Amino acid sequence: MKSYLNTALAALMGTTALVASQAAFAQIDQSALTDDVIVIRGALIPDEKRATSEIASVLDAESFERTGDGDIAAALARVSGISVADGKFVIVRGLNERYSSVTLNGSPLPSPEPLRRVVPLDLIPTSFLSGSLVQKTFSPEFSGEFGGGLVELRTKAVPDEFYLDFGLSIGVDLATTARDGLTHDGGGLDWLGFDDGARSVPGLAEAAFFSEPFNPVADIDALEAEFARPENLLGFEEQIAPNYSANLGLGGSVDVSDDILLGGNLALTFSNDYQTREGRRERGLVASAFADPTDTSSPLLSELTVDEILNDFDLAGTDNVSIADFISTQQTTQLNGLGSLGVEIGDNHTITSTNLVLRSTLKDTRTQTSAIASDDTIKAFQENFEFVERQVWQSQLSGEHVFPELMDLEVNWRGAYGKALRDAPFQVQTNRGFVGDAPVFPFGVFGSSFNNAATIEFSEVRDTNIDAGIDFLLPVELGNFPIDVKFGYAYTDKERDSFTRTFAFNASSNPNAELLRGVRNDVLFSEAVLGSDLFGIANGAPLINLITLDNAVSTLKVHAGYGGVDIPLGDYVRLAAGLRFETGEQVTDAFGSAQPELTRSVTTIDEDYLLPAATVTWNPIGDLQVRAGFSQTITRPQFRELTPALFRDDDSDQQILGNPFLVNAEVDNFDVRVEYYFSRGQFVTIGAFYKDIENPIEATTSSGVGGSQFQTFINAPSAEVYGFEFEFEKNFYLDEIFDYAWLADKELVFKTNYTYSQSEVSADGDVTLANVNSASGATADVRSGDEVLIDGRSLQGQSDHLVNLQIGIENAETNSRATFLVNWSSERIREAENLVGGLSRGAIVESPPLLVDFVWSRELDNVFGTGPGTEIGLEVRNILGEDYEATQGFTDGSVADFDAYNLGRTLTFNVKRSF
Repeated sequence: MKSYLNTALAALMGTTALVASQAAFAQIDQSALTDDVIVIRGALIPDEKRATSEIASVLDAESFERTGDGDIAAALARVSGISVADGKFVIVRGLNERYSSVTLNGSPLPSPEPLRRVVPLDLIPTSFLSGSLVQKTFSPEFSGEFGGGLVELRTKAVPDEFYLDFGLSIGVDLATTARDGLTHDGGGLDWLGFDDGARSVPGLAEAAFFSEPFNPVADIDALEAEFARPENLLGFEEQIAPNYSANLGLGGSVDVSDDILLGGNLALTFSNDYQTREGRRERGLVASAFADPTDTSSPLLSELTVDEILNDFDLAGTDNVSIADFISTQQTTQLNGLGSLGVEIGDNHTITSTNLVLRSTLKDTRTQTSAIASDDTIKAFQENFEFVERQVWQSQLSGEHVFPELMDLEVNWRGAYGKALRDAPFQVQTNRGFVGDAPVFPFGVFGSSFNNAATIEFSEVRDTNIDAGIDFLLPVELGNFPIDVKFGYAYTDKERDSFTRTFAFNASSNPNAELLRGVRNDVLFSEAVLGSDLFGIANGAPLINLITLDNAVSTLKVHAGYGGVDIPLGDYVRLAAGLRFETGEQVTDAFGSAQPELTRSVTTIDEDYLLPAATVTWNPIGDLQVRAGFSQTITRPQFRELTPALFRDDDSDQQILGNPFLVNAEVDNFDVRVEYYFSRGQFVTIGAFYKDIENPIEATTSSGVGGSQFQTFINAPSAEVYGFEFEFEKNFYLDEIFDYAWLADKELVFKTNYTYSQSEVSADGDVTLANVNSASGATADVRSGDEVLIDGRSLQGQSDHLVNLQIGIENAETNSRATFLVNWSSERIREAENLVGGLSRGAIVESPPLLVDFVWSRELDNVFGTGPGTEIGLEVRNILGEDYEATQGFTDGSVADFDAYNLGRTLTFNVKRSF
């Protein structure tokens, strides 16, 4: 009988769906067989989205080709319920990246981001992946850190036959390419994303870093001379080149014997992208940190032509705000590689080795002109020269086994070791102040507690990740019902070391300092000037710890075991339930180099959890399916959030201070979804969700010396988030709709999804802030929640509306696609408010742009006599020319542009050749 059914199903669906039909066999109406009538529920739905026991969304390689998204972050932004922050991190159902997990073939990746423990997804090219699963309900085989969802990335499997793909692209940014932008020389290998030593740590500075023997009196002149590197200190304008990229993919397999297949994949990508941003930053101040303009004792620097470097300012209605107009040209260089080698032994055993290297380098040259709104005669000019290298590598060995002799027991295991590096060497910031048209000493920077002519900073983050796990699945029979019993163990060990070292330079009060008037940065940092008493390391100290706690060592060790069952409850109801036990210890140790014991701040979070999960799936009629789920999960603070040290975010020029008194957040998750499937990959779904969060972790704003503003973190007492999701995906044959012969073989592909969500943060409870003292470390400041935050406001990162739309035409005959893409998220809180001290700093609210893109591709035959296999394409991004904006409100009703800049339209032409 089972053979007869398989034959019937194969006729209905095609042989490719036969395996999935066997899984649906248990849902066949057994009573109908006696009347020679076969009733099948779900048989026409052989895809993973339907087959999984959890609520999930799936992206495959075809989805990547249709949208043309080059990295997985951009591709995930098109999934229902997901938005992307900073172009790198997913926000799932209104919960930012700290509430989600990202794995590659089951193993988490190390992160080079100093502010995040999760890997930035813009590093991962879609060309490396066969697809991605976004699971929105928790199941116990995954990490308990699961508030929003799990993003599972999958690399390509062992190919059945040899392939070779080579692609090239060239693109223009209409706001950048062939226009004048900013740059600095740096090193000779900058175009490859590597520093050739031009930014290496000077020898005496390295000794000062690590408290090696150093004589600050005898060696100070020699130390200062080591910073005379004009290639890192002088910015200039030049015409910006086009964007370009190249990629190579190859793979194949060979039959070693009748039972052994050996194969592998190799993928390489290289790209250089340029973007010039012009924008404004208006940062709220309590008081100016700039020099008193009435102080006439400060000698003048030069008689510079101020009109050449200062912009006009519209100062209306923005008192107590520093206004900065900035221009930034960023060069992003990516060099990535992936290699996998797999062996298939018979039909039941596969062992795979996957090795991944991801590398992205940002070279940024930036100028900023600032003014205080209440007195536009006080201005400052700032220059930044930055080079930030991010690198991730990981090696994983995994196996998949089926043992027919042991009741078809399935055993999957994995082991992974990886490291991440973020290296930001020789980061230069120079500051010049002006009263009227005259530059003055001391130099100053608005929106910061610094008051130095220049700083040169070195920082580094090293992340190490060890992951191991084994999963068992045993199918058993209970009467006539098949039951899957699953259980397993997982171990994760993460370690992060980070440090920051800053050298501060200033001018002396010697009247002869007037000799420096009008000099360029390379002259200011020349050996002749640094060797004098006119300009040098501030106060004669070799190392100025602007960031007092400039070292941090953090670890997270997690042991977990789980068990669960997947069991039918009748003919058309299925229950997946389980329990995960997870014990985790997280330790963060921060200290200052100058006084490590006096400034040491140690935080330990040692908690055990029992985390239940259950999902019920009901198949009432035909291809209709209903799911409902409940689970309990946790979220741990990220390492940097626990570290009470000031850190400057390169992207926003904002300082960030951790809070060592954060605790884990706990989440209760409720989900329901109704799904109807037209055919494979075509469906309509509608679902609802509700999450109750205890101690949610929120980024908030605060103020420091001189009124400067920085970001810190708190546990709010509680919060809830709820909403619904709608998805619709359907293909339409155009010649069936319109009676035109030329429409034959053409399909209209229509995909859309919409998510509506609401959230509320409760101020009913206590909130613990951190008071950080440069001499004694951090102390707890416990306050009532209503003294810190606004009761009932939205969660940080939650948008009320998320919309995605894809409308395209595909022709299977010519293998061509043309697709319009729309992506929009409504405004969301980027950084929460702070009511402490009666200074009521409003939340920073960002308005993501409405992005409309067009992607076209077509395969060409016999190009230059080469035969088929050549594909050309065109991508037009941000057709509407939308910009980015984040605003902040104040108690007087005024609103400041906290961060606003242009994004630019881009056009990219690409060609791909397959052999």
